[in-house]
Amino acid sequence: AVVSTQSTGPYEAGSYFNKIQCFCFDEQTLHPGEELDMPVFFYIDPEFALDPDLIRDKCDNVVLHYTFYNTDEKESRFDIPELVGRVTSMITGEDKKQDAIGFKIPEGENIHKVNDLVYKEVVRKGYEKDFVVPGCKVVCHVTGSVKDTGRVFWCTKDGTPFTYTAGIGSLIEGWEEGCIGMSEGEISKIVMSSKKGYGKIGNRSWNIPGHTDLEFEIEILAVR
Repeated sequence: AVVSTQSTGPYEAGSYFNKIQCFCFDEQTLHPGEELDMPVFFYIDPEFALDPDLIRDKCDNVVLHYTFYNTDEKESRFDIPELVGRVTSMITGEDKKQDAIGFKIPEGENIHKVNDLVYKEVVRKGYEKDFVVPGCKVVCHVTGSVKDTGRVFWCTKDGTPFTYTAGIGSLIEGWEEGCIGMSEGEISKIVMSSKKGYGKIGNRSWNIPGHTDLEFEIEILAVR
């Protein structure tokens, strides 16, 4: 069985690419030597043709790239016993005890409270012109890490930036709440409780256990 992650190139085109349904939303089974058609339903915003950067670069193609990760126990990068333990804790009710553990509030002069479970530190101010608001397309570089250990589970800085539509519920709550109001060019660190992240389930694709507080350093490259 495999799970997959997607990137779009060139990154400027990613803000116009919208998936409606994709095989990447679910775990897939792919056998050795097997060829399999995996459908993606999408549309490209007509404003793609009017983007000045894409016109300048004479871009008339969008490349959709997927990376697959093996989830089979013998070859998996996931900790299978840990996943089993997670399920067991849910059945026994141990997870509810973990929910009661308080979120450690970050400290520092530049720490701003978004709400009780989300805090933001502005590393570099933006241009204070174009701001992230619900419904806009955002192109950004992201470094995601586990708050307690510093383990980086996602980084786009050496590859294709991440593109998303703000305020439609496609991302975890802490990300959405922390990014609203950021301006183009801004770099901020967003620290969030697990309740605003991946909760008691965690994120299997990135081997993030349940009840894990997170930190995302986000650089806003473009707001449209």
